[in-house]
Amino acid sequence: MREHDVLSKIFALNTRLPRDVLLPPGDDMAMLACPGASQLLVAADSAIEGQHTPWGCDPYLIGRKAVLRNVSDVAAMMNARTLATVACVTLPRDTEQHRIWRLFEGLRETAERWGAPLIGGDIATMPSGIERAAIVVSVTILAVPLVTTRGVATRGDARVGDGIYVTGTIGGAWDADTGLGRHLDFTPRIAVAHGLVESLGDRLGAAIDVSDGLGRDLGHIALQSRCGMEIELSRLPITAGFDAQAAIGHGEDYELAFTARGEVPKEIAGIAITRIGDVVSGAPRVMVRAAGGSFDASLFGFEHGDAGVRR
Repeated sequence: MREHDVLSKIFALNTRLPRDVLLPPGDDMAMLACPGASQLLVAADSAIEGQHTPWGCDPYLIGRKAVLRNVSDVAAMMNARTLATVACVTLPRDTEQHRIWRLFEGLRETAERWGAPLIGGDIATMPSGIERAAIVVSVTILAVPLVTTRGVATRGDARVGDGIYVTGTIGGAWDADTGLGRHLDFTPRIAVAHGLVESLGDRLGAAIDVSDGLGRDLGHIALQSRCGMEIELSRLPITAGFDAQAAIGHGEDYELAFTARGEVPKEIAGIAITRIGDVVSGAPRVMVRAAGGSFDASLFGFEHGDAGVRR
């Protein structure tokens, strides 16, 4: 079964959730109303050896990436701050103790660095007899909305007439030749997100972090905002030496893609912000205009049902 089919079945059950669930499955984070307290944001993400990191890499990198992937989801809500993390780890049965400690250090140090201390979790081992078992790390992060005049940005907040923007550059995050790249040690765009909220306020629309590919991730916004998206291939801020069309589906960039009305800063916290297109009326898809015509990039990106490594 493909990821889209699985998610569609999950999202169809959202109406059964209690009223305390203010944002159900389908966005970068869920949001809960806590009786007698503020709202709570919750998200979870994993890092699997051989899928999200190279086989045999330093376990510190696996733990670090598991946390960073979750912090990037907090950034995508634009108006939130991290609170805490919990982690569930599954290890091959014969994992050496020093590798276990390296994994824990990657989790703990990264979580503390991003203001989300590791407060609990679980450790388990794979059954014996499984060939080439991987280290699997699943992290849940808790966050809270910032107290401002606006709420968090969701994938359903895009409006016809908004500009479409992306931070930094896209493409080449996973070096196909070495298996190494910036995807193992990136900077979640929390500072950029907070700067955009301060600068734009209610002019800020929808947002998402670019993890599965710019085309596929913008497609999520198009679907949930019920609008079309048109982007110009020539405007994309592509990592030097990387092909522009390939970059749309490459993923692992962990930049922010968002929509906004009016003037948007060209740079925040030292990170460039580029306008790449417009939100339009019509079918919920991502059309890319290029010199040779246009094409639908709504599904350009990583499909979690595919076999093989993450990239």
